[in-house]
Amino acid sequence: MKLRIILSALLMCAVLCACSKQESSQQEYYQIVTDPPTEAVETEPNGAQRYVKTAKEESFEAEEKSGAKEKATYRLPKITADSKDAEKINSEIIKKYEKDFETAQSEIDSGKALSVSELNYESYLTDIVLTIVITRTESDHTVSYSVYNYNVEKNKSLDNKGIAQYMKRDYYEIKSTVKSALEDDYVSKFKYENFKKDYYINYEKTLSDDNIENSSLFFDNSGSFCAICKEFASVGKGEFNVKIKVSLE
Repeated sequence: MKLRIILSALLMCAVLCACSKQESSQQEYYQIVTDPPTEAVETEPNGAQRYVKTAKEESFEAEEKSGAKEKATYRLPKITADSKDAEKINSEIIKKYEKDFETAQSEIDSGKALSVSELNYESYLTDIVLTIVITRTESDHTVSYSVYNYNVEKNKSLDNKGIAQYMKRDYYEIKSTVKSALEDDYVSKFKYENFKKDYYINYEKTLSDDNIENSSLFFDNSGSFCAICKEFASVGKGEFNVKIKVSLE
């Protein structure tokens, strides 16, 4: 009697195990059929990447007299939109900076150090305003900038007055605010006691209407309103390009 009970229990376990394996196999089958492996999907560029690509890029390596090697990469941007204004901006960029590539190669061939240590750009998209900022750094650390603003909705370039119009602000009010921000920056760096010679001449030149008019307005990568202006001082070359944030109430 006991033997029958044991045999029945073993038979029952065998049946249950077989059913369990069959059910597990079915679940795996359905999972394979209903959940196919996911494929990597290429994401389209967003933000400024949708409208800007690198038009020209070249790396240079110069060997100094000490034996040390100097490496630099020059990059220039291109607006990909098909419009006359985009074409005009692209042509202006190439015309302005292409010679730097030729000079760099000539300097390397002659065994000289590079006169331009960096030529690069950044691009930002704030709402419908595309901004490209090209930075050119010389070997003596002098930095210059070129700013290009472009309305991606209307396919039109934007000058300073166009930026003011987009912001729905009075252009002369913006100029006044830029002047105030530039004055604060200048005074914080150049004290009269340290630069008595020609201090006020350079101070007035920095805050002149012409200098403010020639500033470049733009939005940076965080959407902050900024201006690139020139400051004059009796040190070094006497001229400096600075980027300042402008707070509009």
